[in-house]
Amino acid sequence: MNNDDETPAAFLAELGQELTTREGEDTDLAEIVVEHILAAAPAEDCVEQAMAAINTLAASRATPPKEDADG
Repeated sequence: MNNDDETPAAFLAELGQELTTREGEDTDLAEIVVEHILAAAPAEDCVEQAMAAINTLAASRATPPKEDADG
């Protein structure tokens, strides 16, 4: 990841790939960061978008899985 001729977009894409494939990392959270934050020209509301996605992820993780009636 140390190519001086690398564009910012290419660097961020490579960093995002590394984050989402690194063993032991929270890949769901890394994907949110990659999608909303790691961009050469992020949206003006990228932090708000990322927070909304993180809140959705947290809510889904906090909700216990439903058990089947069969057991």
